[in-house]
This record gives sequence, C-alpha cells and structure tokens, in this order.
Amino acid sequence: MKTFEDLQNLGANVIHEQTHIARSKLELVLNKSFADLTRVQFMGFISILEREYGIDLSGIRQEYDEFVQLHPDVVIQKESVILQAQSRSRQKWILGAIVAITLLIVIGSMIQGWLSIAPSEEVIQLSSGNVEVADENVGTAPVEINATVLSPIVEANFTALKRELNISTKSVTTIENGISIKPTVKVWIGILDLATGAKSQKTTTDPIVLDKSKNTLYMFGHGRLEIVTPDGTKILKDRNAVWFTYENGQLKQINEAEFSVKNNGVTW
Repeated sequence: MKTFEDLQNLGANVIHEQTHIARSKLELVLNKSFADLTRVQFMGFISILEREYGIDLSGIRQEYDEFVQLHPDVVIQKESVILQAQSRSRQKWILGAIVAITLLIVIGSMIQGWLSIAPSEEVIQLSSGNVEVADENVGTAPVEINATVLSPIVEANFTALKRELNISTKSVTTIENGISIKPTVKVWIGILDLATGAKSQKTTTDPIVLDKSKNTLYMFGHGRLEIVTPDGTKILKDRNAVWFTYENGQLKQINEAEFSVKNNGVTW
C-alpha cells in the first residue's frame, strides 16, 4: 500500500477495524470532504493513517491547505469546538501588560502604606523629644499614647500580609501535591469520566488539577502543555491534538485509537 487511492479502495469499514477512527469521519477523509473537517481533525486523522499504514500522505495535506485558502468562509462556518492555538506573540503581550499593571498596583499600595505609617513615626520622635525636655513634670505619657495609636495600623498591615501569604501557600501546595496539566496557550479540553460516562468541555489557559479519586480521559485541542508532577515538569510542544488517560492515580499519554477504544469506539 503506497497511495491515498489504496486507502480509498480499502474503504472506511476496513480502516476503522485497524485505526478505530469513526466510520463517519473516515468517509469524510476518503471522500476529501474538506469543508466538513477542521484542520485539527483532518491532520490528526491523516497522521494516524500514515502511522498505521506506513505511507506518505503529504499530498493530501497540501490539498487540504489549498482548499482552506480558496474557501475560508466555508471552513470557518464548519469550525469545530477544538480551538487552534492563538498567536504566541499576542499572548505574551497580553500577559506582559497584566503583569505590569499588577506590579504598579502592588507598588502603589506599598508606597501608600509607608506614607500612612511614616507621619506617625515622626510624631513619636517629636513627642519623645518634648518628654526629655520636660521629663520631671510630664514623664513618658505622650509616647505611650502615640505608640498605642500606631500599633493597630502596623498590626493590621501585617495581618493582611500574612493572610495573603497563607492563601498563596495553600494554592501552590494544592498543585504540587498532585498532578496538573497547564496549557501554555489557550486550548479546548474535553473531559470524560470513565465511571459515569459524563462529559464536559471548556476552553482555558488555567492549569487542570487531576482528581485522584476519578478515572478520567482527557482530550486537548493541541499539545503545547506543561505536565507538572511531584517528580518534576515535562513540556510538550505538539501542534496537533493529544490524549491522556488518568487511572488509579497514574497519568499516561495515549493516541487517538486508544482513546477511542476506552470511549466505546467514539473519538469524542
């Protein structure tokens, strides 16, 4: 078997038995129904066919790209819920702007806090000098009064800071003690509970913290991810869709065929 025509001669039923790709999707690929397939879907199916049958289908990839260029409106109307990775440069600019604004707010709060405390300290020093001059008659009462006024301000600032540090520590500990998958850019995620068959999906840049109490299948629209475990971090840079199984506390990357088998023959 050497060409795409050989695959067409085999037919969707025979190919399904070996690849576990849904027959309806195979019919679209074999009939070159480009308008009904997103780039992620089409390129993913072609990659599986190349791997399973050991043939080069770069010509079909090129046909798809040419079709997209000639019919952009048709492809957009048929766009899947799986989102392509957005421009990395745009994401960096947005992230940089958010960080800069956050830093300005923090610095402004710190300066305001110091300015609110500094005058009180000055009052204490001036009062102390007055007490030394009239020590015999007045004593140290003015200093004690000013110190009493200052203490609640300092205590309130330290209490707020301590509360923020405690919250941050808890958030970090929650992720570090388990396994999480963090997208480096926005990605569509499909989640399937193997016990109940319940499905959910979302588009996010937030890390996904895996639940040890559940056996779950995960599908990501692309593989630009960071896998964070207690043993370290693994970085993936796959432009195509990727699949994972999380069973009995063990995370394993699988291919689409294995995902389909565990999902009763359905790709999603």
